[in-house]
Amino acid sequence: MAARRPCPLAGSRVDGVLCAGLFSNVRVRWNRAGQVAAHYCVGVLLAAGEGSRFRAARPHDGDGAHKLLAALLDGRAVAQASASTLLSVLPDTIAVVGGQPPELATMLSRLGCSLLQAPPPPRGMGISLAAAARHLLARPAPGGQLPGCVVALADMPWVRASTLHQLLQHAGPDRIVAPAYQGRRGHPVVFGAAFLHELAGLEGDSGARALVARHGALEINCDDPGILMDIDVPQDLLTGDSSS
Repeated sequence: MAARRPCPLAGSRVDGVLCAGLFSNVRVRWNRAGQVAAHYCVGVLLAAGEGSRFRAARPHDGDGAHKLLAALLDGRAVAQASASTLLSVLPDTIAVVGGQPPELATMLSRLGCSLLQAPPPPRGMGISLAAAARHLLARPAPGGQLPGCVVALADMPWVRASTLHQLLQHAGPDRIVAPAYQGRRGHPVVFGAAFLHELAGLEGDSGARALVARHGALEINCDDPGILMDIDVPQDLLTGDSSS
């Protein structure tokens, strides 16, 4: 049996990778070439938010005020750009959507996302993520192995596909992987399959913040400011680069 390779110590930097937290529970799978074996992952796009601050700034626009349908400088809708990037890397992507506006679900479905209806309001990011995790636990797993998930936010249209590829290179079944830009952690976040049961129990609007704090995350330094940029108010549409 080959000797187990040591995991980098918490806080150390190896090839531009920062290990944050204590990784006592990380099992890294190595192939015969000495490289980390890929961990199958599914994309999870959280698109069920109400966007209340954006809507408040456009009170007379009706459903047109939904930030995920608002147009970026390149003409694409916010959620269209976010979903397209995620789908380009992970064709198996689930979009968690609310009931309104129906045009959002239609657009995401046409792009290629599988749709998952979020629980009724009041809901938060944690509740939507829990619904996705329960869905992944319940559906047949490819090869009998549960997938990990790349959790992306639909209101972050400037994340680059190259960043997703970077994160997936470091994914593992017992590992949480997150991007960092200039020392700040951002989104999307990759959760190994071992965390699906904990994700399924999330509540409220804090997402998986407590889970990440409890287990630690492997932070991957990347040259992508889009991991920190979301759409919160209409003025945000005028910033950023929607190319991937």
